[in-house]
Amino acid sequence: MRLVIRTKGEVLGEVACDQEAVYIGSREDCRICLPDAQLSPQSAVVYPEGNQTWVLQLLDAQAPFELNGEVLTEKQTLKTGDEIRISDYTIRAYLDSGAGPAAYRPAGKTTVANMTRYVQYQLPQGALIKKLEEAVTLLAPQMSRLAQLNLKLSQCEQPPEFITGLLQVLIESFAAQRAWVGVRRVNYGSMEYQEGRLLTGQAIDLPETGDKLKPRVLDRGQFVLLPHVSPDEPCSVLTGPVVGAEGTLGMAYLDTGDSGRRFEQQELDLLIAILNVAGRQLDAVFAHQARQRAALVAGEVSVAHAIQARITPRKLPQWNELQWGAFREPGRERSSDVYDVIKLSNQQAGFMVAHTSALGPLPSLLMAQAQATFRAACMHQDSPHVFMRMMNHLLYDGQPDHPLDCCMGLLDPVSGELRYAIAGWMGAYIINPRGEERRLGEPAPPGQRAATPALGTEKAATYTTLTETLSAGESLVVYTPGVTTARNRNDDAFGEDRFINILCDGFGQLASAMLKEMLSDLQGFTEGGKQPDDITVLLTHRVQP
Repeated sequence: MRLVIRTKGEVLGEVACDQEAVYIGSREDCRICLPDAQLSPQSAVVYPEGNQTWVLQLLDAQAPFELNGEVLTEKQTLKTGDEIRISDYTIRAYLDSGAGPAAYRPAGKTTVANMTRYVQYQLPQGALIKKLEEAVTLLAPQMSRLAQLNLKLSQCEQPPEFITGLLQVLIESFAAQRAWVGVRRVNYGSMEYQEGRLLTGQAIDLPETGDKLKPRVLDRGQFVLLPHVSPDEPCSVLTGPVVGAEGTLGMAYLDTGDSGRRFEQQELDLLIAILNVAGRQLDAVFAHQARQRAALVAGEVSVAHAIQARITPRKLPQWNELQWGAFREPGRERSSDVYDVIKLSNQQAGFMVAHTSALGPLPSLLMAQAQATFRAACMHQDSPHVFMRMMNHLLYDGQPDHPLDCCMGLLDPVSGELRYAIAGWMGAYIINPRGEERRLGEPAPPGQRAATPALGTEKAATYTTLTETLSAGESLVVYTPGVTTARNRNDDAFGEDRFINILCDGFGQLASAMLKEMLSDLQGFTEGGKQPDDITVLLTHRVQP
């Protein structure tokens, strides 16, 4: 279904609905955000019921909603052509994605609030608008200036350096009293880097006129010349988008201040040419920045993999009653997992599998801390919930950037008694001799990722030791979330369901045979695709007497 939003006869935008709820309100994260003081943060929602039915439901009984001219009081089913009215806005529904008029689609992600500003701000008389694809006329001296600009900007390696160079060129080329440039790495959202400057060198923010022109420039890709802002403000304005290969990456603004000079059409043409060159050079700056970041990340991942390999058990302990096996497929973008198995003094098996989504150098630190704390806990024969409490106390510092998902357990090889605790999201199953699985751990509450918080995220988090029995002929498998992020060349996820099916198909086999089959399936699936995170699987099979 499509929802086309209009005000005062002008199309503001279009929202394509694909089986997800679309909220309408004044809050910025609503798919349809309307700048209306009468609207609550979330006033209504449009959502699917079944395969072909969409309904509109009020969330705020006081919201001024009408459907086809009648006040909306209860949930209503939508059909093609239905018109929802909210104050000065109308939203028309088209159930068939091809039905109805095609709305204007800007290159980026245009918010309804921005397009409302576009409609409300009226250009002064004499304003001139051009698009990038329109013809421009340049004089020979201007061509020379373009060549100098291209050379100057090609030497810039970082966005702030690029902006400074472009500001200098704009002020010199147009004898501007003030200039402002803002850029971003993607063709939507706010400016990530921005700088404004007076002719005297004093720093400034984007003037009010420039802010009002933003929707035209960023969302409609228009170059604008204002001979004068208003009778009370006679300064002349030039503004336009900085367009890269992927769309509008920024905006430039300049004006004549109180000098009394007016910009002319030939200067608008020059601005179009300058910003076109600048857009291509900005692409190069961001590409250079991305390469630097990739090299840094590759170095960090390389170090983390080296530390990970050093603390990984070279040989797992074995028991007559238990067969242990493990494999880890290293992530291509991140290093995130650690596991360990040790034999306690009472002959029980202690095991731990942990995963972190932290970035940079933090995974190396977390992996080392997790293994050291696990081994200390096993030396003292601490219960799993005690280990979790110690680990959480060690990691918590009030910063949310280093969560650690973890499963730690103690397994009696003779009786099969399993005591374990889970923090955050970890996959843990027991597969019986018939190939049937049962999941370990408590179910997550609705809307939450896991039943318990990840380690290091909540100071007063509590964890519980749970019990289970691993009967003879059954297998215990613990794995990290990397199985859900691995994708093939068609961008299909490997997924937890596929992983569990492989486990169940291999029931009754030796641990080494199950792992070999699993690894073969995984590598075949991800060939030509991507596997950003580590995938770690720890498996033990309790032998039939």
